[in-house]
Amino acid sequence: MNHRIAQLETNISKSPLTLIEIPKSGRVFTSQRRLGLGDCDTMGRLRIDSAVRIAQDIAASDLIDSGLSQEGIWVVRRTAIEFLGDARYQDLINVSTFCAGVGRAWAQRRTTIQVEEKPVVEISSLWIQTDPITRTPKSTSDSFLAIFGPSAFDRQVTHRLALDPHTTGKKLDWTPRFTDYDLLGHINNSTYFEAAEELINRYDPPKNDRQHFTVVGEYRAGIEIGRPLSIAINDLESEVAQIDFVCNQKSECSIWLAQN
Repeated sequence: MNHRIAQLETNISKSPLTLIEIPKSGRVFTSQRRLGLGDCDTMGRLRIDSAVRIAQDIAASDLIDSGLSQEGIWVVRRTAIEFLGDARYQDLINVSTFCAGVGRAWAQRRTTIQVEEKPVVEISSLWIQTDPITRTPKSTSDSFLAIFGPSAFDRQVTHRLALDPHTTGKKLDWTPRFTDYDLLGHINNSTYFEAAEELINRYDPPKNDRQHFTVVGEYRAGIEIGRPLSIAINDLESEVAQIDFVCNQKSECSIWLAQN
């Protein structure tokens, strides 16, 4: 865990940001595939939003494989990503995911993306289970805890957020496309990280190799089709910036970036 994630942890208790190692016991779900054109940038490197989408998709596959996909709808509350190295176009990636913590109606999911058995991306996400009809938080079931609990070793996590919202700052033009919205009618969580890629490459010319960096996204509410949207950018300290997606003068999502 890098020092900037540790700094964020001072803002919350029992933080779900901690990058727990892959456990030697309990359920660990894996998949394998090659990176395609749609995953990579102009330099052939795995994009941030693509890494988030890969984590999102394997989480869904894990839940379906467990037989519990009909218990509720899981929505992401926070995602922390550490890029440790490069994954590139046509690389064969191995993806592993497991439950690393639980709460009353939420759970932490850890995902590791490896190339040639070397971790290149580490992801930690907090997901909240909601009722399919009311869309309100729904307590995790005994079946869920029986299947996913052992890998968490009774580790309890909170759903509290750590980032301070910002509604003013430098503006970045950003118009959502129809394809940015998912089945729930909201902007998909991976799409917000496209703005992070835009910011990195607009203000920091692309380099052949990615430097070690960290990105954290927190979601306060879904942004539906037709809602007015603006983006505010703030430089918080040296090599640290935050992007806020602002609707009606309220930040609904924050993306925090730090070069390490």
